[in-house]
Amino acid sequence: MKNIIFSKTSNKLLTNTFAVSGIALFCTILWGTAFPAIKIGYRLFDIQNTDTPSILIFAGARFAIAGLIVLAIGLIRKPKEMIIHKKDIIPIGILGFFQTFLQYLLLYIGLLNVSGTKSSLLTSVAAFGSVILSAVFFQSDKLSFKKIFGCLVGISGIVVITLSGGDLGGFSLIGDGLVILSNLSGAFGNVISKKISPNRNPVQISGWQLTFGGSALIITGLLFGGKLIFYNIQCVLILLYLAFMAGIAFMLWTMLLFHNPVSRVAVFNLFIPVFGTMWSGIFLNENIFTPVNLISLLLVCSGVFLVNFKKRT
Repeated sequence: MKNIIFSKTSNKLLTNTFAVSGIALFCTILWGTAFPAIKIGYRLFDIQNTDTPSILIFAGARFAIAGLIVLAIGLIRKPKEMIIHKKDIIPIGILGFFQTFLQYLLLYIGLLNVSGTKSSLLTSVAAFGSVILSAVFFQSDKLSFKKIFGCLVGISGIVVITLSGGDLGGFSLIGDGLVILSNLSGAFGNVISKKISPNRNPVQISGWQLTFGGSALIITGLLFGGKLIFYNIQCVLILLYLAFMAGIAFMLWTMLLFHNPVSRVAVFNLFIPVFGTMWSGIFLNENIFTPVNLISLLLVCSGVFLVNFKKRT
């Protein structure tokens, strides 16, 4: 049986508009569950807000396991292509630094000071950052007036949610600021992933960058005295879920970036607020049906439509 990931049929599938939209939306549904799941994980592992080293170990364990899951999938299909060579270590290591280590170092600390609903809305920054950075680094992915206007509409949604006041309002540097910087790091990671993807297996890239980034987080946490204690089976289950979710989503996302312009794929990050808000409301009992929330969601969803919509000729 031929490898479906790299067959001609698969290449056509991964560039088809409906397939790209469906796969990208599936990834954002998975990522949307991360916000409440991480907060639940903090409670299960009894990680306190001030225990940053243990938070880093928790994050690192999630991504290191996710990387191993992806590599295991790749070994079944293309075992030789999963081997990392000397020429791959630096570029994939840089990707792991921005897309896993730095992005989630900032995110996990920021989540301690931001609600699950608000943090999911702030991830819109990644979509707009990727659209702008893609235009800078790739001549074929030009920044048009429609894309700029779409970015401004979506960013206005972020402004509404951060400056409105109330439970979700107000700006905190160690909360909102870190979550925004986290997503800018992820946006830069999208560009790096596209840059290094030629002549490399996207499953290999995804698996190793997660393993590198996750291991770096674990080492950093251990050096500063962090620990991760498994109190019950629920701790194991939440960690495995977060790892599996991250591994599958990053693998699919990297494959989409391999076959499509960055802006076409990354703009779907704008749907993470929709699913993140929904899951936070379900699992954390946060009040999601407020005028501010609904207006913000409407604006960021309008932004994704404007950036990705193409008029048929």
